[in-house]
Amino acid sequence: MTDEPDFETPNSEWSKPINRVVMNMDAQGCWTIYSDEPIEFFCVNDHCPDDRVYQMDVEVGVEKVRAQLGNDPVGHKHDSNFLGSGHGPRKPASKRTLKVVK
Repeated sequence: MTDEPDFETPNSEWSKPINRVVMNMDAQGCWTIYSDEPIEFFCVNDHCPDDRVYQMDVEVGVEKVRAQLGNDPVGHKHDSNFLGSGHGPRKPASKRTLKVVK
């Protein structure tokens, strides 16, 4: 048994690829949202109680997500960083496996 999801087994927990969402902050501090599949994405700002919910535009496409993630290792809340030791190394680069339709 492996930890890799089995995308070929019908009706399994992993029979459908998991949708990935990427939030990219550019050099000016502006956010762009990317998703493998169409989603609705909302930002909530509690600092403005009378105008706190915004719907964000989303760039959709597996290729767009792949371009944002590249082959960079994925950090997580328990990885090691310059502030001190965490609970483990970074995760490998994210890969989305697509199911081949026959």
